[in-house]
Amino acid sequence: MDLKNILVAYDASGFSNRAFNSALDIAEPNKSKITLVTVVTGIYQPSIGFSMKLNKEVLEKQNKTLKKLVSHLQTAAIKKGIPLSLRILHNPSVSKAIRNYVKSHEFDLIVIGSHGRTGLNKVILGSVANDVAHNANVPVMVVK
Repeated sequence: MDLKNILVAYDASGFSNRAFNSALDIAEPNKSKITLVTVVTGIYQPSIGFSMKLNKEVLEKQNKTLKKLVSHLQTAAIKKGIPLSLRILHNPSVSKAIRNYVKSHEFDLIVIGSHGRTGLNKVILGSVANDVAHNANVPVMVVK
C-alpha cells in the first residue's frame, strides 16, 4: 500500500495526540506528508443547537488558538522531515466534515483517535471515529 498522503483528525485530546504520533511512525519510512485536520463545530445555543454563525473576530481567534495548539506537532514533524499542513474545517458535524474533506482530496489513509469526547457527550453525539471508519472511502486506522 502506497501511503504518501495521510490525514490525521486532531482535536487536541490524548487520543488524537497518539493518532498523530502513529501517523508520524507511518509517514517517516514512507516519505509521506501529513495533513492535520481539526473541525470547529460552532457555538452551541440551547434554543437552536449548534450555530455556525461566528463573527470574523471569533473565527480569527479560534484559528490562532488552534495554530498554537499544533505548533509542537509541527516541531515533531520537522524533526522527522515530514511535511505537515493544518486544515481547519467549519461544520457542525465533525465526522461529516472529515469525510467530505477526504472525498475532495487524495488521501491514502485516515488516522484518528478512538475517541475525543467522553461520558455523556459521547453517548449523545455519537462516535466520530466510528462514523469515519464506517463511511470513509479510504482506509482508516483507529488509535487507542
